[in-house]
Amino acid sequence: MVRAKKPARKRDGRLGPPQGWPKDPEKYGDPLNWKYPVHSPFHARAARRYFNDPANRAKYDESEQAYVDKKINDALSKFGVAAKIRGGVEEREAGIIERDLPVEKPVEDMDLEELLGVFLGADRLTRAKGIDASLVRFTKRGSTILAAEVKEYVVTMDLLNKTIYHDCTDWTQNRMKAKLFCKHVGRFFFALKKGEAEPLLRRMLFERETWVFDVA
Repeated sequence: MVRAKKPARKRDGRLGPPQGWPKDPEKYGDPLNWKYPVHSPFHARAARRYFNDPANRAKYDESEQAYVDKKINDALSKFGVAAKIRGGVEEREAGIIERDLPVEKPVEDMDLEELLGVFLGADRLTRAKGIDASLVRFTKRGSTILAAEVKEYVVTMDLLNKTIYHDCTDWTQNRMKAKLFCKHVGRFFFALKKGEAEPLLRRMLFERETWVFDVA
């Protein structure tokens, strides 16, 4: 196994952070060169996309690549894997999502927790599991609509129109725009049967660009 080493200064490295970017070098996959920012879900996903490019990887030796890979994967594991955006346009996930996951495992082989980890990230996954089952109450379980109250919030899935509605602050201010889950939506999926939740999550991962994440 290659031992990770912080990348050395490069000819094309930046002397400091671009305007508006984090001033903490540890929020970058390559701290000394101020490259591959990983301070948000969108930035971590973009960092993975760019660092997957062989031309970009070739600028680093194996140990440096291992370091940047770990920083990016740690961020993806923390935040979850945001929707893929390029030039302001959301791109298809089918055939792409697996290249950007922090674990080398086909989506088809992932279990419920692993699938939710992609949408939640490690911290929110833990918090979702910590919500007691008594605080989840399904109000509708039809073939096209799933609805529940999770604590004092609502979660509604319109399967026909590929839309998920929710109303907590974390969802409306942070997670919704990246098409990621908050802890309440995560707990909603934990409350479903595994045979129901897992296929739905896989479908959402592969078809995320066609799903709408909206405010209830």
